[in-house]
Amino acid sequence: MSNYENVSIFAPLPVTSRATVFHLRTDPKHEKLIYCSGMAVVVRDLQNPTQCYMYNEHSKNPTAAVFSPSGYYCCSGDSYGKVRVWDTTQETHILKYEGNMLGGPIRDIEWSADSKRILVVGEGKKSSHCFMWDSGTSCGNISGHNGAVNAVAHSPERPYRAVTAGEDYSLQFFNGVPYKHNRSLKDHTNFVNCVRYSPKGGTFASVGSDKKIFVYDGKTGDMVGELKDGEAGHSGGILSVSYSPDGDKIMTASADKTVKFWDLEAQKLISTYNAGNDLSNQQLGCLWAGQFTLSVSLSGSISYIDMNSNQCSRILNGHQKSIETLVVKDDKIITSSYDGRITKWDAESGDATYFTGNGHKSKIEDCRILNDDVITVDNAENKLLRTSFTSGEMGGNCTSLPCAVNYFNVNESTGLEVYSGKECQEILIFKNKTQVGSVKTKYQPSGVAISPSGTVVAVGDERNPAIYIYDVEGDTLVQRQVIQASKCPTEMAFSPDGAWLASGSDNRDLQLFDVNNSYKRVSTAWSASSRVTTCDFNPSSSLVGFGSLDSTVYVCDIAKPMDLPIKILRAHPQAPISKVRWRNDNIIVSTGNDFQVRQFKV
Repeated sequence: MSNYENVSIFAPLPVTSRATVFHLRTDPKHEKLIYCSGMAVVVRDLQNPTQCYMYNEHSKNPTAAVFSPSGYYCCSGDSYGKVRVWDTTQETHILKYEGNMLGGPIRDIEWSADSKRILVVGEGKKSSHCFMWDSGTSCGNISGHNGAVNAVAHSPERPYRAVTAGEDYSLQFFNGVPYKHNRSLKDHTNFVNCVRYSPKGGTFASVGSDKKIFVYDGKTGDMVGELKDGEAGHSGGILSVSYSPDGDKIMTASADKTVKFWDLEAQKLISTYNAGNDLSNQQLGCLWAGQFTLSVSLSGSISYIDMNSNQCSRILNGHQKSIETLVVKDDKIITSSYDGRITKWDAESGDATYFTGNGHKSKIEDCRILNDDVITVDNAENKLLRTSFTSGEMGGNCTSLPCAVNYFNVNESTGLEVYSGKECQEILIFKNKTQVGSVKTKYQPSGVAISPSGTVVAVGDERNPAIYIYDVEGDTLVQRQVIQASKCPTEMAFSPDGAWLASGSDNRDLQLFDVNNSYKRVSTAWSASSRVTTCDFNPSSSLVGFGSLDSTVYVCDIAKPMDLPIKILRAHPQAPISKVRWRNDNIIVSTGNDFQVRQFKV
């Protein structure tokens, strides 16, 4: 078997908090978008956002990341106050410097214009610090706030100036270098959430929870004016501000669910983009990167805004929580995350849309497709939803289940649906969308698999190394055989040709059983380094893929059971694999706790 290649990464969305600024940043050429999500620093191409890479070397969640003005390096900081400076020009992203700078989460980072000094701000006993990029040596003092600091900005030309924005309602203005305090600016009457310098250095602008926008002289710190244009200002706290490349305009993002564009010279409002009326439409961050104007909402979605039409030209959707389920149909990928969000992706372009309507309010336990129905279950409300694959409108067909369901499977040829739960010790049988029977068990059911013919059902034992084989007889299941497994089974799958049954296990093995030989276990060398969480066959039944808690995806050749599998190491760096499914004979799709969807060709 040949090796593998990366096909695509569908990147995670920013992890956001209500009414809290989220900083989006770009590179000096305005070609890349950079932000943090989970354990990753995400770098995406602005023109083609599916072209992206992740930096996964922080031991704690990264919280801020900024390119150097030269574009050769990036500085990223994490929730424990540590920074890492790394190379952006090589795939290995060689580490240049690492050090602890603050006593708590880093909220924002800025480089000096010569790419030699770095300023970091955030939380902790020491909430701001400045240092040389390559040695960590202090290059001044940028203290002055009484509390957490939300943002920092640096002048793009000499004489160097820096300004910080804090939750003590003030801006602190510094001369440099070395940096020393010049003055305090106390025009805001609530948290100052963001401050940014003009690309030309003539001014800097600040925004706050007091709904105000102030513009100051970039060299002296004197106020130039307040942007309000009568009653045209924001009606909620303003979270973020960004300058246009020519420095003549700014855009602001607010908790009032709008993004506004302003003419600085005229001090007038140009236009307003209204994101919607839902709480998830709060606008927490914005970025003016060359020809692109972007904003990020509370839902994590990133909008490309047209200032002239006040419409979105593109919206980047996805997940900002752990992905729990995965199904594939007709080059569409459907995933659901821990918060109940269901996303449908185009497998080629990466464009994503959300299922809408009255959906699940908590983790979705499992998801399958039966004809045009996307079937999902949760065990918080014991709710089963059938949603049109085409429309994605949820809530029209809802069934209350008699017990909590953790696993289920379906068969398109017979319309059979089989559901099981860890605690209820019962197997539920549905046909034509209606429950027709149930089977009590003396064990705790785990994974469920249905043969391609729809005549055989395999159910795992949650606590014992056994798999129960049932024949489908009318509206019930009749136990035929008990297979002794090496360890407790996890997810199971029949091969599409019906010849094999695969089962993940707690002892790191993928177990393979020969269906036509009384389910005799095939001796294999297919082992992971941790618990196997998921498995699936490709359409021709020639390959079986499985994923593990060790963040690796494995691909095995059925015809060569003694050969070692292909190992896609760090398929989801620092995250367990939650699901694998095949798009076709050669492309396997995987999801993980890193909120990402990845595709590999083998």
